[in-house]
Amino acid sequence: MQNQETNFQSYEDAQGFLYKAIDYEKLISYQYNTSTFSLDRMVKMIEYAGNPHRRFPSIHITGTKGKGSTSIMMSTILERAGLRTGLFTSPHLIDLKERIQINHQNISEQEFASNLNELRPYIQHLRDIEPSASPTFFEILTAMCMLYFKRKQVDIAVLEVGLGGRLDSTNVVIPQVSVITNVGFDHTAILGNTLSSIAYEKAGIIKQGVPVVSAVESPEALSVIEKTCKEKDARLYLLGRDIWVEEIRSPKSEKGLLCKIRTWRHTYPGIFLPLVGAHQARNCALALGALEIMREQGNISIDDETIREAIAHVYCPARIEVVGENPLIILDYAHTVDSMKFLRESLLGNFTFNKLILVLGFSQDKDLDNILKEIVTVGDSIIVTRSKNPRAATPEDLFQRIEKLCGKRAEIFDNTQAAVIAARQKVSKDDLVCITGSAYVAGEAKQALNF
Repeated sequence: MQNQETNFQSYEDAQGFLYKAIDYEKLISYQYNTSTFSLDRMVKMIEYAGNPHRRFPSIHITGTKGKGSTSIMMSTILERAGLRTGLFTSPHLIDLKERIQINHQNISEQEFASNLNELRPYIQHLRDIEPSASPTFFEILTAMCMLYFKRKQVDIAVLEVGLGGRLDSTNVVIPQVSVITNVGFDHTAILGNTLSSIAYEKAGIIKQGVPVVSAVESPEALSVIEKTCKEKDARLYLLGRDIWVEEIRSPKSEKGLLCKIRTWRHTYPGIFLPLVGAHQARNCALALGALEIMREQGNISIDDETIREAIAHVYCPARIEVVGENPLIILDYAHTVDSMKFLRESLLGNFTFNKLILVLGFSQDKDLDNILKEIVTVGDSIIVTRSKNPRAATPEDLFQRIEKLCGKRAEIFDNTQAAVIAARQKVSKDDLVCITGSAYVAGEAKQALNF
């Protein structure tokens, strides 16, 4: 397709080309509609690439919170079952290549450049003649991922939606099963400020005749999901109706959860999940529900012991992740009201500590006051900072909000590394440092902590 002279000479060259595309992850405000988010643009690009997404089966996952953890659980179980498993997630913590994995190995720099080379002539042509029609950063990454999975002949791919669902670039696939975790308030300026409008966007991944597993609780959101499933003749399996988390307890010997999960066809007692927070048991139940459907369809063969072993080895970075002990240092990227509530409950319910030092940094487009209300009241010391992402809220804004909400005065640091250093200087061995607020802050903190 190309001669050697036009190929990328390095991974850095490929990255430079990719970052010239519009990146909505870094924009402060934009219109969310079919003119800015167009599946037509994505369809044309992957048609150029030979429709690689049709060459492997997939599982498609969306939701306001929990879709990343559920995706990781699914891919871990499928890999343990002996399947060559692709995983596409976003955002990344440190390395862009984290987003595209096979059997939990990041795409290599060489493969990254090679797969982008396949798309380069098409992208450059549009940039030259019709810039407004050229694909976005996330669309290009999605197409690269699909090319890579086809080239490497994956047995199955787990694809996490980037934003919403209906207009997301991953929504070109016809999966074996669709998963919708919970639906809550996030990206309200983009997806709408009612649960029904947000659910409408998530329900956009539901395909004709493709079963759906969901943890949606709100009657307002659930009615939208149920209506779409009925229209698409897609059977809905619902947490609390068809799938149940019957027991959750925290063993004293090690951090994690012992769960009993029951589906409409099977019971899984004594599942050990090495993650903190009862919400992760719900995510695990969704993953098991999706697997049950695939087993019923005859698409996979997997025994209970393999499932049990896989779940015991699940690793979800920056999801209430303990990255230091004596003192405890916990990394999380709670960025919605619900996820911050889960984090607060998990910190208080699962850890013993003297003082809680919070390091907080958020994107400015979040429901900041309500998110802060969930966490700042339990903090003995609060540090506010910002990531390098242009969408980051200023520490000064966070300082003022916290003071107004609860009368506490936070310390201000203009970058994550300085904030982490300050937190470590003020902590004693019986204290707990929790760094949270966004994936960008979590990633920068992980680097600052040398993990």
